[in-house]
Amino acid sequence: MIYLGIFLLLFLSLAFIRVPVPFAMGIASVLTMVYAGLNILTVPMSVGNSLNIFTWLAIPAFIFAGDLMAATGIASAIMMFSKSFIGRLRGAAGAVTVVTCMLFGAITGSSLATITGIGGMMLPELEKEGYDKRYGTALISACGFLGILIPPSIPGIIYAMMSGQNLLKVWLCTVTPGIALGLLYILINYLVKGRKESKPTEPFKLSTYTVGIAVATWKSLVALLMPVIIFYGIYGGIFTPTEAGAVAVAYGLLVGWVILPLARKGWPQKKFKQLVKDAAVTSATIAMLNVFAAVAGKMVTYTRIPEYLTDAMLEITDSKIVFLLVLNIVLIIVGMFMETNSSILLLGPILIPVAMSFGVDPIHFAAIMLLNLEIGMITPPFAVNLFVGCKVGKLNMDEVLPHMVPFYIAAFIVLMITTYIPSVVMFLPNLI
Repeated sequence: MIYLGIFLLLFLSLAFIRVPVPFAMGIASVLTMVYAGLNILTVPMSVGNSLNIFTWLAIPAFIFAGDLMAATGIASAIMMFSKSFIGRLRGAAGAVTVVTCMLFGAITGSSLATITGIGGMMLPELEKEGYDKRYGTALISACGFLGILIPPSIPGIIYAMMSGQNLLKVWLCTVTPGIALGLLYILINYLVKGRKESKPTEPFKLSTYTVGIAVATWKSLVALLMPVIIFYGIYGGIFTPTEAGAVAVAYGLLVGWVILPLARKGWPQKKFKQLVKDAAVTSATIAMLNVFAAVAGKMVTYTRIPEYLTDAMLEITDSKIVFLLVLNIVLIIVGMFMETNSSILLLGPILIPVAMSFGVDPIHFAAIMLLNLEIGMITPPFAVNLFVGCKVGKLNMDEVLPHMVPFYIAAFIVLMITTYIPSVVMFLPNLI
């Protein structure tokens, strides 16, 4: 355990003095290996092997595809599509916000892009409908990560690469928690705002309702087809997840720079060159994380940290229930301070063997880990999603926090179900 303490001390110290997380991780790992008397000549090979993985190609592809789709103004089309289904509900504006965030996040794969894109569009609409601006900002901030739980997701790819698990199963394990959270958020919105609204005065007409759905579906079809093509292609065995990334990029280019410009007679506001640059920088950042996480993983394996940690946990308790509770507490705290991808690469090699020793399936662990880390993104003090949401709403965090409480409760309920009822999580992965 002394090696784990040395590594964490070095890593946190370097991060505290603003050394970038990937370099802090790599330097701390190498120095720990030197202290342990291990051969550091294995480091270059680990670095090369960490990028020599076919699945890795899916990450920059999906990042670029997400940026392409986000730049084309598909947010408004998706909002219209959501509104056509649930626009008559009391509290419809809030419910539409939740559903739109789920769909948009699933397409772009970015919680921050979801908050800025949907938040900038929906917050004025929520205010027009009489929503308190502080509550509207809290709702958008809480919804930001819902789309990340619904595939395709970059954190899911990173977990699958790090753990050697089947990517399709990792993607599917968070679908049920993501949908459950979305439904609870809609319920919360109804209790907070919807029940205070008057019922629609116009009588319901099935013909008008179906025509509205048809029109909205047609207008948003190019956006909605992207996840359909990806899911059908992957789960139908037409192409691999990595090849799906290339298909997503091709589709994003076709939609953003051919179909929509011809329909609207105008190009996306964000220049293509800038999109390529942004996607390249984001991909390079994740690549650096992956490289130095591989070094950290080698250090963890050679110093037998998982074995010592397992023995230490077994000395404290042999109860799986207690272990899972401790695991949730640790991951939530980590999620408060660290970015999701960094946390997966840093903690995965340490915690997965310990979890398996307590009988936790690695796919079930993926759902627990990803959900915890995403909840951490709306939990102070770091709370990057909440911070961005407050920037969009032009409010201070202390003004929004009281309105986040119901969403924290909903997240806790789903987290407990995810943790202690594995069949809820494993149902979809077990189908393949």
